[in-house]
This record gives sequence, C-alpha cells and structure tokens, in this order.
Amino acid sequence: MAVVAPDGSPIASVGDPDHFIFLRSSAKPFQLAPFVASGRFDEYQLGDDALAVMAASHSGEDQHVRLVQETLRRAGLTSSVLQNQVHAPYDRETAHRLIRDGEQPTSFRGNCSGKHAGMVLFAKASGWPIDSYWDPDHPVQRMALETVSALSDVPVEQIVTATDGCGVLTFGMPLRGLALAFARLADPSAVADPPLRAALVRIRDAMIAHPDLVAGTRRRIDTALMRVGVGTIVAKGGAEGVGTVGLLPSAAGGWSPAGIALTIEDGGAAQRAVNVATCEALRQAGALDAGQLAALEEYAKPPIEDPRGNQSGEIRPAFSLG
Repeated sequence: MAVVAPDGSPIASVGDPDHFIFLRSSAKPFQLAPFVASGRFDEYQLGDDALAVMAASHSGEDQHVRLVQETLRRAGLTSSVLQNQVHAPYDRETAHRLIRDGEQPTSFRGNCSGKHAGMVLFAKASGWPIDSYWDPDHPVQRMALETVSALSDVPVEQIVTATDGCGVLTFGMPLRGLALAFARLADPSAVADPPLRAALVRIRDAMIAHPDLVAGTRRRIDTALMRVGVGTIVAKGGAEGVGTVGLLPSAAGGWSPAGIALTIEDGGAAQRAVNVATCEALRQAGALDAGQLAALEEYAKPPIEDPRGNQSGEIRPAFSLG
C-alpha cells in the first residue's frame, strides 16, 4: 500500500510502495481526462452522469445500459462500434433476471462499455478512425498513456503497456505512481495544465455525484465509499486486487488531500481482502468516523459463513500504516 500527497511526497506505506502493478480499471478516470480536456466532450451536450459512466466499471444494471445507449445515440452510433468484452452483469439480480427472461448479455452490459463509448465519441469528434479506437497506436490510446504518465510522474518510456481484459491498453508502473495519480484526481489544484486540471475536477465531481453509475447499486465498495464519504472521497478500483481512493482536501484526518493505492494477493476472492484493507486504511487515516465505518461493515469486516449460513469467522486487517 502507498499513501501519497499531490506533490508526490510519501505519507505512509505498507510493504513495498514501488511494487509493480498494472492499473487495470483504476486508470479509467485518467483515460477519460483527455476527452474532457480537449473540449470535445461538450460538443455532445451530455450531462455529468455520462462522465461518471465513462469512468466506471459498472455492474451492468439497466440504468447503466440506458445511459451508454443514450451516449452513443448522441453521436449517431450503435453498439456495433463497441469493442469491449461481453459478459454477464456484475449485478447478481440483473444477471439472474436476464437468465429467467432468456436475454443474452450484450456489449452494453459489459462493465467497460462506458469507457469504450467515451473513447469512440472522442475519436469521432476529433476526426480520427472509429473502428480502430482500441489500437495501442490510436491517438485516443496514446493520449491516455501520456495523461497517465503526467499524473503519475512515471515517464512514458517507463510505463509498461499490455492489453487489458476489455481490449484496450492497460498501464504498468510502481504502486506509488497510481497513488499519486489519485491524489491529483482528489486535488488537481497543482496540475500545471489548465484544461487537464479542469477535466480532473469535472470527472472527480461527476463520480462523487453519481456513485451508483461508477460501480452499482449493490455490493460495490467504490459506490459505498463515495456514498458514505459525502463529497470527501473518490474511489475507483481495478481487477486483480487493485484498490484506489482519493481523499479530497475536505476529508477528515491529517492525511488529506492524498491518494491511497493498494494491491493484495488473496487465495479466495481478491476483492474481499481489498475491501477490508481499504476500509482499514481509511480508518487509520481518520477519514471515516465510527458511523461511516458501521455503514461499511459488509466491506470492512465481512463474515465467513459455514454451509448453513452461520458465521464461523471474519476477515480482519492486520497492518499498521507507517
């Protein structure tokens, strides 16, 4: 785990803050930022809810599908342009309903459909090819890489790139670089480029205003954190045990503003351990009070149950940030 201030100063850590990770979906706000900074997002006259879903790993609920559909309609496009993965909705209830109704998932249900829609709209408004927006050499992908570099202070040539699960670039770097990028999402005031600074503020505020669109209405820690944080926390995790949180200047405790990034290996479901560690980090930072922690109990202290549903244990944090 790494905790970093917006100027790059280390605040706290557990383990190795230089541990190499791929950012996975935690990079989505920064992949979106060039589109907003260019001014071309506003050409479509979309609301901030569209920004939230473009920065999302959404649960594939109906509200997410409708919003991505409307986003493409504004550009005169259909789902045929989307090259993201097709999978069952993350939201269990929605997935079960589709099975009962005999409805097959489409690309709209994929958790990355909002991000891909944003990339397509950026390409179209800029006069770049649409059908190859996913290509690593496409301007949309190159600008995302450059933005991630600028916000993490990791030079472009030192960022390792690979293909993410949704078919576009993912970025590899030391964990502290991701923490720094989230510190600057939480507090972009020192970002030198005015359009990028303004874009980060808009994306951050859209995520905080629409937490259900960033993840989902049920069982998603990013949404839960932003709900209880009441304008002081921005959160966007990633696959394979990556958790990230930005503490806004208005956050409680002595560490704000700051970015917190962590990765964890867990023999069970990686997300459960990330959730526990994230909540504990926020507790140690003083960013959550007792009432907020109680509201997050299903993430902060998830029970282990036997086959009859009786609690046989619980998952607890066992680290001290220093």
